[in-house]
Amino acid sequence: MASTSLPRPHRWRAPRRSVIVGAALLVVAGSYGAGYLATRHDATATDIAAQPAAQVPIPGGPPAVVTQSLDQIDRAINVWAANIARDDKDFVSATYLADLYYSRARLTGNLDDYSRAKQAVHLALAAYPGGVGAQLLRAQLLFATHDFVKARDAALKIQAANPGQVAALATVGDAQLELGQYDAAARSFNELARRAPGPAVTARLAHLAALRGQPAQADALAARAIRQAAAAGAAPGDRSWYEYLAGYLAFQFGELTTAEREFRAAIADWPGSYLALAGLARTRAAEGATAEAITLLQKAIAIVPQPEFLAGLGDLYAMTGRSQDAAAQYATVRAIADLSKAEAQLYNRQLVLFDANHGQNLAEGVSLAERELSVRKDVYGWDAYAWALYASGRYADADQAMQAARAIGTVDPLLDYHQGMIDAALGRIDQARQLLNAALDRNPGFDALQAARARSTLASLPMEAGQ
Repeated sequence: MASTSLPRPHRWRAPRRSVIVGAALLVVAGSYGAGYLATRHDATATDIAAQPAAQVPIPGGPPAVVTQSLDQIDRAINVWAANIARDDKDFVSATYLADLYYSRARLTGNLDDYSRAKQAVHLALAAYPGGVGAQLLRAQLLFATHDFVKARDAALKIQAANPGQVAALATVGDAQLELGQYDAAARSFNELARRAPGPAVTARLAHLAALRGQPAQADALAARAIRQAAAAGAAPGDRSWYEYLAGYLAFQFGELTTAEREFRAAIADWPGSYLALAGLARTRAAEGATAEAITLLQKAIAIVPQPEFLAGLGDLYAMTGRSQDAAAQYATVRAIADLSKAEAQLYNRQLVLFDANHGQNLAEGVSLAERELSVRKDVYGWDAYAWALYASGRYADADQAMQAARAIGTVDPLLDYHQGMIDAALGRIDQARQLLNAALDRNPGFDALQAARARSTLASLPMEAGQ
């Protein structure tokens, strides 16, 4: 892994020779060969501050460097770090360096790279506070590391000073969505669609439609985003993300054939898409292909060992009698939970659900879910809190939290399952039977372990009168 020691920032002066930033987003494009990086042009602060608005970034999608190897990215990091070593006021090089570390983090899941990206963008802004590219990158880094309030506020500030900055507007809407501010997010996305229509905006609208319980509209918008990306000649890595989104929504809605097709297309376009690999693994597990699901999860974990992937693999091992292998995966999840708070916050919800599903650290899980909800009151924040409460035996409190999770009508068998299990615990047998059957009817393998528990619970419920 390449690394650099970022010099102490000084008061800004115009860099001697810097690359002109082509757009405020500062996405590093093209070859990272020495010849390209050595091509320098004179630039002033006014030049860089007045760059045109960036294109709308893909929401949570791959970095623009997915066609480059990590070795190429690391060589580029070394070049930009060397520029800073020669001139510690070179805010352009510092911003490029931050973007490279940000891209590296999204490719590998290495949390240290997010810290390095933040350090580099801090250096860029200390050298030149007016750098719009660095300001936007800072907001996007805050979003990527789940500091959604600060990300929203930073993007709003950029937008106020630069009304044409559609990338800032996108970050505002993305943060509003994650914070559960769905009406505000809808306004932001609709304005984005008016000003910069295209697949990245359509994908955001698909996600919002899914959260609002509009599966047909969400499916149609996801398919439209794929068509728009193809028509625009999108790079394979970009197409892969749109295909992944379509697969993710199809799985959630119980459309397993569509989910498998879209996940396979996403992997064909970008073999390194750990999200698509994990999505295909869940789909194949739901279709009964457990051995293939295990192999796919192993591939995803080899790229980015997210707790959700590790837990899913452990559950498949446990269900196939490989108890020692399952215990090893679960131990790795717990090791991630022991990271510092600043690092582990990326996985807070995954850890809450893991503990609730496996009966571990229940008081800690409730506390962690409560802290998340203090600022992030979205559907799945309420759901994680409800499930942690249920696992802790606080069924009435769990019921209240699930009512909040289901308030806007999100269609997801996991939500039906959680509510059904809470209903069963509260003695609401008819409601429990209805919801547990609904979850399994929609997607009989919505989660390998939890679907099995849903069937077991249904079998244990008292028969209705007269049966």
